[in-house]
Amino acid sequence: MTNIGSRLISRYIAAIQWFIPAEAQQDAATLTRAQNVINAVVMAALSGPLYAFTYHALGFTAAAKVILTCCTFMFVSPFLLRFTKSIVVAREVFLCAVFFNFTWLTYSLGGVSAPTAGWLITAPVVAMFLGGVATAVFWLCMSCAAVSVIYVMPMFGMPLPPHPVEDMTLLYLLCDFGLYIVIVVFVLLFELTKTQGFIKLQQALDFINELAIRDELTGSHNRRHLIKLIEDEREHATHSNTTFSLCLLDIDYFKRINDTYGHSAGDLVLREFALCVQKRIRDTDSFGRYGGEEFLLMLPRTKQDEAHVFAERVRQRVQQLGFASVSQELNVTVSIGVAEFRGGESIGQTVARADEALYQAKSSGRNRVVSYGQTLEPALQGADGQLADAGAAPDLFDITRVDELTGLLSRRVLRDRLGHAMARALRNERLVGVMLLNVNKFKEVNEAFGYEAGDAILVQTAEHVRSCLRESDTVVRWGGDEFIILLEDLWNAADTQQVAEKILDRFALPLCVGERECFVSLSIGIAIFPAPSCDMDALLKRADVAMTRAKNWGENNVQIYATDAALPPSERLTLKNHLRDALASNQLLLEYQPQIDLATGLTSGVEALIRWAHPQYGRIEPGRFISLAEETGLIVPIGEWVLRTACLQNVAWRKAGLPPLKTAVNLSVRQLKHPGLVERILAIIEETGIDPHCLDLEITEGILIDNMSLNQAGLSILRRAGVQVSIDDFGTGYSSLSYLTELPADILKMDRSFVVRLGQPERNERAYALAESIIDMAHRLQLTVIAEAVETEAQLADLRAMGCDAAQGYYFSRPVGPDQIAELLRQQMTTPSIGMPLAACPA
Repeated sequence: MTNIGSRLISRYIAAIQWFIPAEAQQDAATLTRAQNVINAVVMAALSGPLYAFTYHALGFTAAAKVILTCCTFMFVSPFLLRFTKSIVVAREVFLCAVFFNFTWLTYSLGGVSAPTAGWLITAPVVAMFLGGVATAVFWLCMSCAAVSVIYVMPMFGMPLPPHPVEDMTLLYLLCDFGLYIVIVVFVLLFELTKTQGFIKLQQALDFINELAIRDELTGSHNRRHLIKLIEDEREHATHSNTTFSLCLLDIDYFKRINDTYGHSAGDLVLREFALCVQKRIRDTDSFGRYGGEEFLLMLPRTKQDEAHVFAERVRQRVQQLGFASVSQELNVTVSIGVAEFRGGESIGQTVARADEALYQAKSSGRNRVVSYGQTLEPALQGADGQLADAGAAPDLFDITRVDELTGLLSRRVLRDRLGHAMARALRNERLVGVMLLNVNKFKEVNEAFGYEAGDAILVQTAEHVRSCLRESDTVVRWGGDEFIILLEDLWNAADTQQVAEKILDRFALPLCVGERECFVSLSIGIAIFPAPSCDMDALLKRADVAMTRAKNWGENNVQIYATDAALPPSERLTLKNHLRDALASNQLLLEYQPQIDLATGLTSGVEALIRWAHPQYGRIEPGRFISLAEETGLIVPIGEWVLRTACLQNVAWRKAGLPPLKTAVNLSVRQLKHPGLVERILAIIEETGIDPHCLDLEITEGILIDNMSLNQAGLSILRRAGVQVSIDDFGTGYSSLSYLTELPADILKMDRSFVVRLGQPERNERAYALAESIIDMAHRLQLTVIAEAVETEAQLADLRAMGCDAAQGYYFSRPVGPDQIAELLRQQMTTPSIGMPLAACPA
């Protein structure tokens, strides 16, 4: 019966397809509408003649003729659809016939009390299936209008005609039955065509899905679907506390096979190899082509040693494959790396460990199975009978491959590991991050504490860095006070930034050297691969450039290499020469970033930031020319220009009738070391007429510590004159916090490295506690705290909860020109809830 029904359905679908134009069959929605027109006609064909006969039997012959006439127009609709190729024409002809039929019957059988009055709903209901909501609403309005007109006709002296039907009760019964049957039949026909459409759609989707999950050449799973299956198994293993193993298989010397026997032979080897493996795996296992001549096998609920045994059987069976159709001399072998999933790690990490084991198998002679963590002696003879490169075996216990002091891998291992990681990155379409980490001022540590203490610092640094990384990451002692970290299987460059910040977090507390404590700060440079025109040497060079830039920006800084950040030598020389003319040519300008009082939400001050409007290179940020100014000594006159310009602007705002405002200006290392600095600052204050209480000098923590006694004396004079002093980038130095009690300061500016870790979806308790302790400590020392680089509302909420006094960052405003600040001040004067508080600095 099922087969008969399926055949009838198929024939019905095929029959109605004849009426539907090819254009309508290209779109699923249009095809459904067209099929519904045919379904409606079939419904009319089944019910119309029957009702005409019923009315004739009841003596109402005129009704029978009207019904058959309307049915004739309905039957024309499919042919109109075929020849006009217009669903709208066919649909509207059909609906007009339906509407006229039931309107005439209602009028002729006694008006709104007629048994056919309820049938007027048929037109809008059918219209919904044939044309959608708009069509249904139109015919609903028509039906309501028709009923209303029929109802009011007697009121205006237009009586309804008599009818010959005497047994109205029977007619009511027949009309009710008919309505039920017609609706059911139409819905069944609609469901029939819809279901067939879904069946065809499902078949198409199944076909597409099969293409999407299968490798076209080997018939095994493709890489994308295989990874999805492994991810599913990972979820299952995590929840059920089970395990699984991955085997990464690589056909040995496959390129040689292609070069010697041709690509068709290579394709045959791939197919036969895949078939050989698939015949030996369980139904629950997953096997697929991972890329090129590499295949990946997942063995659920299988430990590493069991997977090793199974992989060995596969290796032996592959070795027995024959390819007589190609050549009697063609022998195929396979190298296999095995790794067991570890709870908490990603699939990429498990695959990376399997890949590392495969690398050992290939570099120690090929045609062998190696499990992750297995220590091998290098094979003396390869699978092809030639001597293997014994030096290529990654014997990690070789003393020349391990740094004697820290226990980390030595730089001898780096190029080997990095080359392998770069190849994996290209194959897996993921990123590799190379992180060069430098211990700042390590020479000073050696001089202050002795070389044994310096060695202890390096050992502790290595331990702390290693503890911040995944097991699959590589750490190498690059030399002296530098370390290199390889981060694999990354989605984006931001992942490296997070790792770097995690490392910096670890060094927020002092290291112990004997009975003393020593704060260590780091500079971290990061380079990302793949990148344009970047080989291994270029990658290492880029990491070094980024690290140097990080050192220039200050301690505990992270920089990711960017091609537009480093000036080419020619441009660097040009800028250095042009910098001398920048002051005289009025190319330098100041912008001001508001500082927000978190208690009131109002702006309490601004920080003056220098910019260079270069006539050739356009707008140049300070990071590109401040170092040049330091090298040439121009930082002193430039710094003096910044101070004078900022003071003059502050006075100009006051003279314009705007409220008082605190202006913060940065002082550089060279300025602080310049003789007569205090006298020059006091002279500029007197010359410009700025209220000293409205001037805030920002000095980085490290600069203050470098010459504590001299800085204390000079800054104390400035503070007595009313100038405020801020400790900028607090927390980035390696000095002891006990020095804080001796620093001549009024404001502590919390470095961005503490702020960026706040406001995370999953709260970092350690980062929160660290920032909160800095704020609490500063308040106990009667210091005001300003947080830098606030960029999100969540960070702001955390800072407010900690009791931070003020903040600045892109969340509030980017640096803007003096006119925008003036407008902000004017808004404050007219709207107290906007702008700066009037008591920002004394009037």
